[in-house]
Amino acid sequence: MTSLYFYPNRLAVRIFIRIFAVGNRIRLMAEKRIYGIGQQWLPNLLEKKAVYVDKTAYVYELAHHGGINYFLSRPRRFGKSLLVSTLQCYFEGQRELFRGMAVDKLEKEWVKHPVLRLDLSLGKYYDEKSVDSICGGILRRLEKGYGVTAKEGENLSARLSNLILSAYEQTGQKVVVLIDEYDAPMLDSIHKPELQDHLRERVRDLFSPLKGMSQYLRFVFLTGISKFSQLSVFSELNNLTDLTFEPDFEGICGITEEELFSQLKPDIEQLAERMGERRRKPMSYDEAVAELKRMYDGYHFTDKMTDIYNPWSVFYAFDRGWIDNYWFSTGTPSSLINLLRVKQIVMPELECFTAEKSLFDAPTERITDPIPVLFQSGYLTIKGYDYARKRFTLGFPNAEVRDGFGGALYNYYCADYVGSKNRMDNAMWDLRDKKITFEEFLESVRKWYAGIPYSITDRNQNEQFYEALFYALMVGIGVDVEAEGQTSDGRFDIALKMQDAIYILEFKFGKSAQEATEQILTKDYAVRFARDPRPVFAVGLNISADRRTIESYEVARV
Repeated sequence: MTSLYFYPNRLAVRIFIRIFAVGNRIRLMAEKRIYGIGQQWLPNLLEKKAVYVDKTAYVYELAHHGGINYFLSRPRRFGKSLLVSTLQCYFEGQRELFRGMAVDKLEKEWVKHPVLRLDLSLGKYYDEKSVDSICGGILRRLEKGYGVTAKEGENLSARLSNLILSAYEQTGQKVVVLIDEYDAPMLDSIHKPELQDHLRERVRDLFSPLKGMSQYLRFVFLTGISKFSQLSVFSELNNLTDLTFEPDFEGICGITEEELFSQLKPDIEQLAERMGERRRKPMSYDEAVAELKRMYDGYHFTDKMTDIYNPWSVFYAFDRGWIDNYWFSTGTPSSLINLLRVKQIVMPELECFTAEKSLFDAPTERITDPIPVLFQSGYLTIKGYDYARKRFTLGFPNAEVRDGFGGALYNYYCADYVGSKNRMDNAMWDLRDKKITFEEFLESVRKWYAGIPYSITDRNQNEQFYEALFYALMVGIGVDVEAEGQTSDGRFDIALKMQDAIYILEFKFGKSAQEATEQILTKDYAVRFARDPRPVFAVGLNISADRRTIESYEVARV
């Protein structure tokens, strides 16, 4: 008996361990929080007891801001539609829904207003009749609620006017109009100018009553991705207050860093635990925070520079228990990448692009400059503001966008260069594992350049192209790389930051590798990394115009 007590058999131990492990997994499943990914209707989100980041203080402040007509631009999948539904429930006076939230303590009156919500993303606008069909259907459902019958052939503006007047007369309260994804018709037709002109006129007709009927309106809110010029869509509604660059409302969409560390701390803890189990290596809370910040933080919408995290990616990571690329993979900006090529804007320039604020207000009806669209779409964000020069510095917000954009750019340029990215990825891993020297890695780069189709290189015979393509490749395979790094005496082309060394690369076209190396040394580019303990190497690369690849290279320790 004593023997059995002190020395249980191995089968019993294995059974106990398995029961304990299963019980632990069941405990984790029971405690796992629910994330309403893609859920845009607030009551459904709360009914499912899904995680909701409380934005109702912003809603209260906006409702009592003093104006009537407001506009907000934010990137796709940033919570704009959820914000619209929150505004709807608030103005409908659904106080019980907001118990325990910030607005419950702030609002004292809870007046019930009639709300007309028009979501223009409920269809695709591929022909001239689409606006009348889609928007007509939206108005028809609203008309049914107020017992309004539209006359045959009645235009959209007349129908909206009748709706506003009927809602006001039937309730005795001023009307709230919420327009979600107002720019969907124009974005769907952006490469069909004639169709877009027609759709824009129809949308402008729809919006036209919102200015002339202000005596019946309590609040008007429009949201979308792009800001179309005042001379087109908003010409009939030129009294909008644009909240896009308002510091007080910078955090109205997305997840601020403060919200992440307070409201979502349990989710970070659970993410760290699940990632540690999956990779079979413990992950601390601080490590999870650092990785979330690297991948999803970095959005700034005003000079206040409030740190905003991408909510789509953060909640996906929490739900799946794994940090990965979730936002960028939902849409590839191939048209914008093509425009970058046409305008000869290379990816390294986008890491540190300076612009006046007026650039963000440039009309997007005809995309002639990709920068405003890249900013509005979330591929670029504000990285700094020079108050003396009144200029913004733009750049990629985080690793998810930067790496995704680099991969998309590489795939666009080298769509027919099958397998090359994998081969370079393998070469980089061999370099990291010290299976090859840096010179041998450069030989792989030489072969990679040589294999790029002539149809691509013939159109881009300059050092900026070869630099940009190499940079996009390095970003695409996950290398820690910096481009156009500024020093006191100029800018270096590219810096590769390896675990045990930093390599500063300078590209020349039809010159010499020695000249490139001397430029790195004489301009003292290495001073940028003076505080870094890693050794720094100067790497000069000369591209041959005839061979369309590296003709010579030189590596020297600084």
